[in-house]
Amino acid sequence: MSGLADYEHIGDLSSPFAVTKKQQRRQKEREGSRSSRCTVSGLGWEAYVAGEPCPGCHRPYRDDVPWVFRGTMHFTDDERARYDAEEARYKANHGGCRAHWHGVSGSLTMHCGKCCPPPPMSPSQIESISKILESKTPEHDLMRWRLRLFCGHVVERRAHYTHKTVQAAFSERACPECNLDPATVIDAEPIGLVAERPSPSAAVTPKPAKPTRIQLETRVRELESELARLRPDASERVSD
Repeated sequence: MSGLADYEHIGDLSSPFAVTKKQQRRQKEREGSRSSRCTVSGLGWEAYVAGEPCPGCHRPYRDDVPWVFRGTMHFTDDERARYDAEEARYKANHGGCRAHWHGVSGSLTMHCGKCCPPPPMSPSQIESISKILESKTPEHDLMRWRLRLFCGHVVERRAHYTHKTVQAAFSERACPECNLDPATVIDAEPIGLVAERPSPSAAVTPKPAKPTRIQLETRVRELESELARLRPDASERVSD
């Protein structure tokens, strides 16, 4: 387990609150990224399997003609023409969205991250993720952080102790005090684990020692003596 010195410290929470121009730009970028997220409701799994198109652009998630991407340098002439046509169509319809694009393995059709909801997860994927979310992280594996947000509020949050930078530990979330969303982290400091880590002796139960040959032989003699003592009593009960 690393010490607090190994974790990222940003700014100084004891100093007066002030936002720099760099932090203002970062907050504006976060707000722009948040506004570019898709708000269109996605398909259910049954509708997706049935082949219904994307609710955003009304184009298919899964193409009728399969597409195997082997890298642009390996395209045949027909594959190059097909790829360029799809890329041109996407740029014409979504070039101004300033968002990522996504697609489905085995299909070429590109979907806009702002206009098109992603395809739904399969039941098996949902089950796997549910199992992960149901498993509770031990408190001794959680690091407590004190964060000052863009709005000036100071909050405490938790993250797994292996995340040693603010970016790795936290995603941009709303401030619980004023609901500013997103609220960029301005100052940050780790303040310690939620609970003390158990000692190695408490965490690992020692295995019982394997008996020696002498101990085994002694125990066998004890059992034989006990058996011999019980046999006469048993014979007397039978004769009676």
